[in-house]
Amino acid sequence: MTLFEFYTNLRRDVLRQISGVEDSNGYLSWDNTTPNYLIKSRLESLLEKYIVEAKEFGVYVVTRYANCARGTHGDEYPVENRYGLEIQYQDAHFVWEGDQLYQGLRISTCPCSPQNKPNKNHVIDDIIYIKSCNMADCSKISAMLCDIHEAVENAADKKTRSGIREHLLRAILRINDAILPMPVDEYIATEIHKNA
Repeated sequence: MTLFEFYTNLRRDVLRQISGVEDSNGYLSWDNTTPNYLIKSRLESLLEKYIVEAKEFGVYVVTRYANCARGTHGDEYPVENRYGLEIQYQDAHFVWEGDQLYQGLRISTCPCSPQNKPNKNHVIDDIIYIKSCNMADCSKISAMLCDIHEAVENAADKKTRSGIREHLLRAILRINDAILPMPVDEYIATEIHKNA
């Protein structure tokens, strides 16, 4: 898959999601809009799909454990990932810009010991890039993934759906800028300067 195909596929899938996010009719019995839990589930699937595909362009999402229930966890940050790779925190093969997809409590199993059981742990989902990849493209993909994650966060029960649409629209704007030969703001500035 090319980077252009990644962007255009992501754009298509995000646009499909936006079109399905309609304001509910309150507590009326005939409200047949899609409930937030279904929107959230669809967005989580979309996010997971593109997190996996982003690996092709050097973007990885790894989970860092800040602490766990085990008293001897220590000051290190054990890291796990969905790719089956051995990646240590601050691994020299990757750029750790500080981009985070999530930070908070999650029921999971900390990898600091094979005896650990699922528990409520403080985790950080870091977005990291392979050093040899195009950092500008990695940064764009990271921002798009963060926008989709924000839409997922806004899809909680009893939350307004405008927040979901807002973050998905921001992702579309970022994708459009990545697809076009130059960002729209740059094009506008060029045209204004040319006509001045």
